[in-house]
Formats: sequence, structure tokens, C-alpha cells
Amino acid sequence: MQTLGSKMLSCSTPLFYLCCLLLVSFLLLLEEAHAARHGGISLRSQHTALLQWKATLASPPLQMSSWQENTSPCNWTGIMCAAVRHGRRMPWVVTNISLPDAGIHGQLGELNFSALPFLTYIDLQNNSLHGALPASIISLSALLILNLPYNQLTGEIPYEIGGLRSLMQIDLSFNRLTGLIPACLSNLTMLTGLAIHQNMVSGPIPEEIGRLVNLQGLQLSNSALSGMIPKTLGNLTQLNILYLFGNQLSGPIPHELSRLVHLQRLQLQSNDFSGPIPISITNLTKMNQLFLFENQITGSIPVELGNLTVLNELFLYTNQITGSIPSELGILLNLQELDLS
Repeated sequence: MQTLGSKMLSCSTPLFYLCCLLLVSFLLLLEEAHAARHGGISLRSQHTALLQWKATLASPPLQMSSWQENTSPCNWTGIMCAAVRHGRRMPWVVTNISLPDAGIHGQLGELNFSALPFLTYIDLQNNSLHGALPASIISLSALLILNLPYNQLTGEIPYEIGGLRSLMQIDLSFNRLTGLIPACLSNLTMLTGLAIHQNMVSGPIPEEIGRLVNLQGLQLSNSALSGMIPKTLGNLTQLNILYLFGNQLSGPIPHELSRLVHLQRLQLQSNDFSGPIPISITNLTKMNQLFLFENQITGSIPVELGNLTVLNELFLYTNQITGSIPSELGILLNLQELDLS
């Protein structure tokens, strides 16, 4: 009679090992098929997508030397992974790409975003990324941070970006983006920071931006924006920073800005604003920086500016302001820089 021991002994044959290898291969194929049915979340597919992007780059930088076929992306420089719940499973997935100042020369459009659906963080600032910000970025439904300043991105901001409802911060500053600021950015109601500084975007500031009530920083400066400041920006009551300088904005400074009770820095210089300095903005008692220079502002300097007791910098030069300098400015004991010329 064949004993259990003899059965176990027979498992040590080469045929058994061949069967084991085939079984493992079959299980891996099942895993890939399962991943394909659930958004392509296998680590292997993410590994492949990242290596394929690296292959499109001109002279991949030293920081990407760890990106190799025979290693896990979780061990690569600039890549972070985490275990995430996906149904009954907890697969390891790529969540972060962080390669600032890495000397990357290439296009984001060559990266297969659909293979990276669990990305929450992208920081590729100060590289040489060129070409358009691809519409395929819509695949990154979990994305929280998109940090792409100091690159050479061109074309328009894709309207698809308005579908990334989890986004909390967007920085596209210091690129060459053109076209309008898409109104669909108003869908990103989780945003706390939006920076599109130093680009070539034009047209009006969308009124819909006023729906982003969680914004703490809004920078739409040094571009070619025109029209008036939307009154709806008065809804952004969590703002600490509002930079709209260096555009072609015109009309009066809206009284609605007086509702921005947390505002600390207001920079509206180098535009074509007209009319008087609204007395209502002197209610913004947390403001430490007020730049209104190089506009067409008229009228007198409001004595109520003396209410801004934490003000450090006040620049009003190169306007059409008349009248005397209010003595109330003398009580601004924190004032370090003043230019009314």
C-alpha cells in the first residue's frame, strides 16, 4: 500500500516542480485578468507604464537609474507605494510620483495615466516637461496634489481636469499655458490652493471660481487676464493670499473683497484698475501686505487704512491718487515698507 510518506516523496520529482511553475504562472495570469477587470491596478501594470514613460524621455536622469525591469517600483527613487483597499483585496499600488528638480526632458502625454488610477500625489516641478497637459489625466480620480510649476508645458488647460474632484492643490505656475482658465475648475470644491502664475492664459477670470470656498491661496498673476474681478471672489472667505497682479484687469476693485476676513496678502498691482480704494477693504484687519501700485486708481487715501494695524507693506505708487497723506498711517506701528509716490 502506498503510504502518505511515499506520496510526499513523489512530489519531489521534476514533473512536480514543472506543475508548480505552471500553476504559479496561471495564478499570475488570473491576477492580471482580475486587475484588468478592476481598472488595471496590478503593480505589474504600473511598473510597465512607468518604464514605458522612462523609455520616451531624452536621456533619463540619474534619479531614475533605479527604475529597472527586475525591481519593484516601490523601491524606485521618486516612487511611493501603499496598500489600498479594493473590494476584498488590499493590493500594493503606486500612489506618489515625486521627482522635482530631476532634469526630466519629456512629455506627460507619454505616461499611461490609466494604468496608475491610485496616484494621489504628483510633484514634477522644475523639470523640462513640454507639450500639453494631457486630457488623459482624467484617469487620476484619486489625485490630491498636482505640482507642475517651472516646466515648459504648452497648450490649454484641459477641461478634463475639472473631473478630478479629489484635488486639493494645483500649481501650474511658470509654464507656457495659453487659452482660457476653464470654468470647470469650479467643480474642484476640495481645492485649498490654485496657482496659475506666470503663464500666457487670457480672457476673464471665471465667475465660477467663486464656488471654491475652501481656497486659501489663489494666484492668477503675471499672465494676460482681462476684464473685471468677479464679485463672486468675495465668497472665498478662507483666502489668505490673493495674487492677481501683472494682468490686464480693469474696472473698480469690488467691495465684495471685504468679505475675505482671513486675507493676509492682497496683490493687485500692475493692472488697469480704476476708481477709488474701497473703504470696505480696510475691514481686512489681518492683512499685512497691500499692493495696489501701477494702476489707474483715483481719489484719496482712505484714513481707515489706519485700521490695518498688522500691515507691514503698503505700496500705492504710480496711480492717480490725490489729496494729503492721512495722519492715521502714523499709527501703523508694524509698517516696514511704504511707497505712496
